[in-house]
Amino acid sequence: MNNEYVKIKILPYNREVIVEKDKNLLQTLISAGVNIYASCGGRGTCGKCKIKILFGEYTTEEPSQFISDEEKKQNIVLACKTFPKSDLSIELLNQLDVIEEIQKHSFLQYEFFKENLKEEIEKNFGVSPLIKLCQLDLPKPSIEDNTADVDRIINHISQKEKINVVFDNLKLASNLPDMLRKNAWNVDCLISEKFCVNEENPVYNITYISPKIDKVYAIAVDIGATTVVVALVDILNLKILGVYSTLNQQIVYGSDVITRIIHSEQNNGLKELNQKVVYTINELIDIATKNAEVQLKDVYTAVVSGNTTMTHFFLNLPAKYIRREPYIPVVNKILPIDVSQVGLMMNPQGKVYCLPLVASYVGGDIVSGVVACGTCPASCGIDESDDLCVLLDLGTNGEIVVGNKDFLVSAACSCGPAFEGIGITSGMVATVGAIEDIEIKYTEVKYKVIGDTKPVGICGSGLIDIPAELYKAGIIDRAGKFIKDNKVFKNRIRENDNGELEFVIVEKNFTANNQDIVITESDIENILRSKGAIFHGLYTLIRYLGMNLSDIKKIYVSGGFGSFIDIKKAQVLGLFPDVEQGKFVISGNTSLLGAILFLLSSDARKRIYKVQQKMTYVDLSSLPMYMNEYTSSLFIPHTDLSLFPNITKELRR
Repeated sequence: MNNEYVKIKILPYNREVIVEKDKNLLQTLISAGVNIYASCGGRGTCGKCKIKILFGEYTTEEPSQFISDEEKKQNIVLACKTFPKSDLSIELLNQLDVIEEIQKHSFLQYEFFKENLKEEIEKNFGVSPLIKLCQLDLPKPSIEDNTADVDRIINHISQKEKINVVFDNLKLASNLPDMLRKNAWNVDCLISEKFCVNEENPVYNITYISPKIDKVYAIAVDIGATTVVVALVDILNLKILGVYSTLNQQIVYGSDVITRIIHSEQNNGLKELNQKVVYTINELIDIATKNAEVQLKDVYTAVVSGNTTMTHFFLNLPAKYIRREPYIPVVNKILPIDVSQVGLMMNPQGKVYCLPLVASYVGGDIVSGVVACGTCPASCGIDESDDLCVLLDLGTNGEIVVGNKDFLVSAACSCGPAFEGIGITSGMVATVGAIEDIEIKYTEVKYKVIGDTKPVGICGSGLIDIPAELYKAGIIDRAGKFIKDNKVFKNRIRENDNGELEFVIVEKNFTANNQDIVITESDIENILRSKGAIFHGLYTLIRYLGMNLSDIKKIYVSGGFGSFIDIKKAQVLGLFPDVEQGKFVISGNTSLLGAILFLLSSDARKRIYKVQQKMTYVDLSSLPMYMNEYTSSLFIPHTDLSLFPNITKELRR
């Protein structure tokens, strides 16, 4: 073998690849299709891409804070800092696999909407799917009626459905004459709505014609920076057949959008990010259709919701100017796209719709979320409310909308991926084995685990709980630092290999992976930065509008883990404002629900487009009051306790 190349054997996949010596092992694994976790994008600053060298020669530059002495003895290294000198055999320690199960964390009231989808949409919006099935019994042509075949179909549908119809698919037209005559002018036709904003009578496009169509399915997609969720929808029966989620495989290039945008600017980087997200969606489509026994050829429509950067990567559009002042995206409104242009696994004649974007950091997920709040109890949606309402979308990016039927103002906070469990020592996404609820009572640490199994780590809702509970129990101070002389929990407070204090939540004897589940001071600092960005972003936006927090009548909380947040603990932490708990409405994944509404209701589509036109975006970083006072929110609950009078009163009891 040429001296410039080596063979790498990858366990547990038992896969072998031949690579150049000057390529680090993280690059090797990614190019081999192995989705190893590297939240910093391979810069060596997260310490997550650990692998074990079983045999072979290599060189490595290990940041001492990530690799302990015990790990060094076991030949554990960071893949991004390690280069092969000879053939190697390596073992993965943190590979990412697809979650092949319905996640009830995917969006609010999954079971309820699964059984009552039609009734809920009829009640709140009215049913009018993007794609319609028309069963045609066409009049036969004659000498007196010599209308062209395509025009005959257009005229018939227009008169029967009272809509405007166009035809622009030459491939369909080439097969049409024989099909019509062989089937005695009785055929089935699918029409899909074209892009419209304020038209009372939207234009429909003929997308598919067949002698018989009796099954029509569609998918709704939420592309999050951390998690991708897909819902499979039966259009003819208005049923959700399944909701599936997994980690966005782009995470191998970094956990946050800025890191990924930087990667996209490298040679072939944009294509790599595009391929990862399309591959992630296709894996979920494959799982969803197989479990529902649906054929891919019967899936004709996809609606994609996501933030501006994720939407650009999905469309293979450059995102580099999103992170450069004045922060301009390529496009905000996207016409329906032929599926062949994006590569989704569905009928090749199908159409893909992307929800409209507002600005560089406020995308279709937030626009549709404003409308999707209308499916919550006693709510008409923020865009139709008389009262002042707030939407807080908590995820890798924190987005905020303040407004009502008269105005909508939005902003985004760079709160990082801590709420998704990323960048936290024992953090993980919300799946089986994740601690989602924590309570410290007397001398005990009680917790609830998703799936009622042994824990593996802590997901977002648990990460909000733990610092609040530690503070209430007198284990940390308002700055998030451990109080060393705490006598009750002194056996749980210890110094780790890096010389940092940490609190043991669950000892390894009681975990599924035989590793202690801990929270460190740097973890708490990370969480406080994230919560501070959200609270201070909302507080700044409210003051910018000349209002007070007490003026808010409803606060809708959305996001991947929004359904499981303990409101009181979030207030103790200082994430949520100190207002009546009755004002909070836990809304779940409004991005996915918004995509489903866009798919199934013309009224919802019109409202979503109107919200996009109406919404004003404010760049918080341009406001001195935000930049100058941000650090005041990095305490529990805040440096200014007058903002949290009720919480302060309770904690002093």
